[in-house]
Amino acid sequence: MKAMVANNKILWLCLSLMVLAGGCTVGTQSHDDKELQIAEQFGLAYAPLVVIKEKSMMQDHGVQVEWIQLNNASAIREAMLSSHLDIGFMGIPPYLIGKDNDMGWEVFTGLTKAELALVSNNEDINALTDIERQDRIILPQPGSIQHILLAMAAEKEFGDAQYFDEQLLSMSHPDGLQALKNSKDPVLLFTAPPYVAMALQEPKFQKVLTGVDAFGGPFTFIVGVASETAWREKKSQIDIFQTVLREAILWMEQYPEDAADLLAPYYQITHQEMMNYLQSGELVYALDVQGMERFQEFMLQVGYIKKEEALR
Repeated sequence: MKAMVANNKILWLCLSLMVLAGGCTVGTQSHDDKELQIAEQFGLAYAPLVVIKEKSMMQDHGVQVEWIQLNNASAIREAMLSSHLDIGFMGIPPYLIGKDNDMGWEVFTGLTKAELALVSNNEDINALTDIERQDRIILPQPGSIQHILLAMAAEKEFGDAQYFDEQLLSMSHPDGLQALKNSKDPVLLFTAPPYVAMALQEPKFQKVLTGVDAFGGPFTFIVGVASETAWREKKSQIDIFQTVLREAILWMEQYPEDAADLLAPYYQITHQEMMNYLQSGELVYALDVQGMERFQEFMLQVGYIKKEEALR
């Protein structure tokens, strides 16, 4: 508990430094007031955004969108701070850490509930208690939803939320999957669809922990966050985006075959694999936000955030 609890600024320094390795550069040009800059990350959790992008749904409402793909929430935060981003999608914990550090952003929608999992590349690692001190655990970044879920599980199992913190490696989901497959040493990856299923295609790979087990129930994986400036100056465009997002999710539910046709090439999987994801229940696209209070309560308890009024 001591390392990250002692100084929350160190956490944000780590997050900011990772932007340098984020693999994406955000432009510095000026933007039209009617344009929205929207950032997504990697994975099927963001599929409704792909639908909106590929079907030009915002343009149909007279709003232009600059789509940006970033590796983690720290990159989204930095882009917002430099006024190059209006909307970003991330897990609840990074949002709470930002609010705790006086970041001017607000959640305006949910996006996805998903089955997250901690996957091992070693058949001898079946539980948290099998993880040795030298074993590395890959996740998107410190303070990510995967990190906080791991901390919740460590608190339950060992009475120490920071039990695994010295073993963490930060990588994007695609890079983490490659590291998991290529490493000759025991490695674990805490990831999301489709990377969980891709990892489990390997015969000796196995789930060690699920997000629901760690959290103690269902929760929203990804939420949409708007910058303070966007709330003030582009509220009408954000309202349109909410409407379009609802339409995109409804279209995916009503026309899964068409959705699979559109999404499969984008994610470089087959039509049938995409259909399986859409119908498996591993991903639920919904605008409500579930689990915010539970995350805040835990993060306050162990010191990842310090201000009880963060959500007020």
